[in-house]
Amino acid sequence: MALSKKWASLISVIASSLFAFIIVFQIPLFRVPCRNKSCETPLEVMSCHLIGSELIPSYVIKTLLYPGAIAKSLIAGSGLPNYHKLLKIYGFNEMYRSSFSTDIHHLEVFAGSCLCLLGALLSLFKPRRISFIGTLLIYWGLIREIVLLDSAHGWISSQRNSVRVYLTLFLASLSAFLSIRSDVRKIIRCCKSLLLTKED
Repeated sequence: MALSKKWASLISVIASSLFAFIIVFQIPLFRVPCRNKSCETPLEVMSCHLIGSELIPSYVIKTLLYPGAIAKSLIAGSGLPNYHKLLKIYGFNEMYRSSFSTDIHHLEVFAGSCLCLLGALLSLFKPRRISFIGTLLIYWGLIREIVLLDSAHGWISSQRNSVRVYLTLFLASLSAFLSIRSDVRKIIRCCKSLLLTKED
């Protein structure tokens, strides 16, 4: 029993850390249209809608985006990004303003992105199911969008590749699920009981 708890705790810590890394450092998980640009991470989806609706100050958005911008700059081999020019780097500076209620598109993806960010921040203290629910919402929103595009009449060819699901989204979902310690403990117990049954 003590060993299973130890393994469950270790797996949960690693998985929650991996999920937080994926979200905070903005590893591309999908592609979805965001007003006049494309978004590939939950933070980009959130930033796009929140900046356009002016619900929260821009410095809060820039603070959330900055770690990912640093990671992208290091990968590209360029210098550190300018904090004050961050919205321009992401293409958010030319975003048109509109009402949040009338502008919100891909509602499930937006809601899932918010839950993923909240789950990633909470995982620093204690992993919760919010992260996994967020990834499921994003899956649902993307699949729904793809199905609607395929079934629509008269849709233009440029829209065909506007929505994409990357394999990294599966990795994020798996890490979000494995970060839930109680569920991991149940899986370990189940595997142990199956092994004991086979031995008998």
